[in-house]
Amino acid sequence: MGERHKLCICGHFAFGENKLNGQTIKTKVITDALEQKLGEHSIIKIDTCGGVKSLFRLPLALAKALRSCDNLVILPAYKGVRVITFILSFLRLFYHGCKVHYVVIGGWLPKYVRTKFLLKRCLRASVDIIYCETTTMIRQLAQSGIDNTVLMPNCKELTPITPGSLHLERHEPFRLCTFSRVMQQKGMEEAVRAVEKINVEHGREVFTLDIYGPVWPTEQEWFAHLQESFPPSVHYKGTVPFDAAVEVLKDYFLLLFPTLFYTEGVPGTIIDAYAAGLPVLASRWESFSDVIDDGQTGIGYEFGSFEALYGSLEDIALHSDRIEGMRLQCIDKYQQFRPGHVVEGLVAHLQ
Repeated sequence: MGERHKLCICGHFAFGENKLNGQTIKTKVITDALEQKLGEHSIIKIDTCGGVKSLFRLPLALAKALRSCDNLVILPAYKGVRVITFILSFLRLFYHGCKVHYVVIGGWLPKYVRTKFLLKRCLRASVDIIYCETTTMIRQLAQSGIDNTVLMPNCKELTPITPGSLHLERHEPFRLCTFSRVMQQKGMEEAVRAVEKINVEHGREVFTLDIYGPVWPTEQEWFAHLQESFPPSVHYKGTVPFDAAVEVLKDYFLLLFPTLFYTEGVPGTIIDAYAAGLPVLASRWESFSDVIDDGQTGIGYEFGSFEALYGSLEDIALHSDRIEGMRLQCIDKYQQFRPGHVVEGLVAHLQ
């Protein structure tokens, strides 16, 4: 029968390519953490990168995994989940000894599955446990009749700063930043206008704002127009290599996360901020409480409300010591999002 393995991981590895999208990064991070726990020799891999070519190879590769492994972990994106679960639903009629684990990437699955009856049937037939990034996802999937779920937050392997190297801002102007995709739905324009309004009304530079991140391809024109109206206190700083995020963020006073995406999952930028000891001011998106301890690692304001964002910044300017007091708690909070900690829940369910 050949060598039997503890685990097969099926995901978008993009071997030989330098892809940095969220699906590839999470697949590699989870795999690295599992290899550290179980040993590289215990794990084999199936790479779903390659479009149609990989699609033709996939049924045979999955059949081999079900036949020769005790566990199969799948990490499909929304384009691949229907294909992989459909194939597995058929194959599991013949192969019964392998336990299948589905690690969801992002927060899209509950909404996606709501109107897809066939996908729901395939998920039930093909997957033993679904690992969700937030409790919101677990609750919503239950409403669709899917309750074989376990909480498994997003994660990143970072080197957090030490408490002794914390940089505390004790004077104006307080340095703010955003650190995500640059697009309208991330609330960039609201952040710019809130900082501008406070500085104008106070007659001085209370806050500065630096914007980091790639400009979304379809929103280049919008952002160019927005940049033309930047006040002197706001600057676009371009992109930062993923392994330099903590070093950049540690010198700021506060991260702004004014997202207008209500269905955000666990944003990687907030994990970066925690590792840098940087508290967060964020709109209360759907899974806010899964990520931010309000008043301890950050401050939330009413989702979609410019006045609430502005009011929160006004209050922070008057009570800046509150932010300084959160920094140690942010470093502690990062430990919850370390890959080695996060995958422990998955390892506990392996057979």
